[in-house]
Amino acid sequence: MTLLFISINANANTDEIAPLKKLLPSGTNVAYIIGQPLDSTTSASTALFSQDNADLLLTPASTQKLLTALTAKLFLTDNYTFNTSLHGNINKQRLNNAEFNFTGDPTFTRKDLRNMLKQLKAKGVNQINGDIILNQSRFNGYNWGNGQVWNDQAVCYATQASALVINNNCVLGNLKRSADMTKATIYIPDYEPVILNSQVHILTKEQQQAQFCDLEVTRHPNNNYTLFGCITPSKRNLPLSFAISDPATYFTALLKDELTQARIAFTGKVVESKKAVKTATIINQQSAPLPDIITEMMKESDNLIADILFKTIGAEYFQQAGNYRNGAKAMRLILADKDISLASSVIADGSGLSRHNLVSAQTMFNVLEYIINHDDELKLLETMPISGVDGTLQYRRGLLTKKLAGKIAAKTGSLKGLSNLVGIVKTEKNHRVPFVLMVSGYNPKNIELSNKDKPRQPSPLTQYSAAFFNTIVSNY
Repeated sequence: MTLLFISINANANTDEIAPLKKLLPSGTNVAYIIGQPLDSTTSASTALFSQDNADLLLTPASTQKLLTALTAKLFLTDNYTFNTSLHGNINKQRLNNAEFNFTGDPTFTRKDLRNMLKQLKAKGVNQINGDIILNQSRFNGYNWGNGQVWNDQAVCYATQASALVINNNCVLGNLKRSADMTKATIYIPDYEPVILNSQVHILTKEQQQAQFCDLEVTRHPNNNYTLFGCITPSKRNLPLSFAISDPATYFTALLKDELTQARIAFTGKVVESKKAVKTATIINQQSAPLPDIITEMMKESDNLIADILFKTIGAEYFQQAGNYRNGAKAMRLILADKDISLASSVIADGSGLSRHNLVSAQTMFNVLEYIINHDDELKLLETMPISGVDGTLQYRRGLLTKKLAGKIAAKTGSLKGLSNLVGIVKTEKNHRVPFVLMVSGYNPKNIELSNKDKPRQPSPLTQYSAAFFNTIVSNY
């Protein structure tokens, strides 16, 4: 299918979209491109496209994952898998020179580790001699991208993209905060080898505002956290997610427990290494293939998967330890080979968490155009969340009406003050309309304060999104 668009006489549809900006607070930036509608036979219709601020460089947030997904599909290909392997040599029911080699498998779990040890036990091994090495030579450099917000690093959506990943490098729990308590209490499962302390006071909303107090967390060594500040009371526990500060320490604790359960003796130390593995592979744990991993990344906007893929692309392309620098360079070269230029863009990571990223609506539309035109082989359109159906669009406000539910397939991208969508809209005329919508500098607080005595209404952003897509669905 070839995606065509016409730039002549675009004002007809532009005039329908441009006035909608008045729904947003003053000072909000809006950039969009609405591509030419495609009919059921995939030929271009006579309807026109419209655009505004198409070359303005804006923060892409998680729409950056479109670039990561496309680059991974083009270069790594669908047959790519991650491998977590155990190396060494077996002699007389003993494993010598034991070494785990991690390649950043974002899907590796404690269950997978248990399975590996069961296989080791089945080979007759009941003891590990000497130390166990945790090899993380696959990546080097920072585990977070430059420009990521520092106080997000304790939260699971911003967990570090290290070569060693287990259970998403994340621990889940909750905070009990009932009105009869003065201090909130934290619950995490007993099997999680982390320490969480609560110094959280339970206050009324008025007290909280008067003291300028909020919920905060401090990370200490060895996966030790202190939650402090204050919170208002509620009968419902507050869900919590803690990003693992030290993946090696976390893995070590899980490994020792699993070795005990597998009845494999071990009295040595667990040490880290970034030197190349030289011993033979004893056991290999393979991930699901790349299409399954990309689908998870796209539907749920998984940042860990995106940054792991980004570094992996750099590692594979340059045949060296992967990092955010060579990942960015590899992405530029791979997409340039398909006539997608990132020359004007700033690429800092694969997830879109970095505030350093800058991409225009036009560049994002070029990526979308390529994805549409090569959907037969890429099959990336089916990985996009669908409004009112799944992923990050399942409960998206403003898109859940009968008219819009199920009609929008798009990658979302949201950070403080911005909201982006890139994808395709199915219209009432049975056309498919490709679009890019990037909203930034969004600050509704002044409007909310001025309307505090009025009945609660949808936010300005919700109203704008609904109007934007209703216009496309009805008129294109």
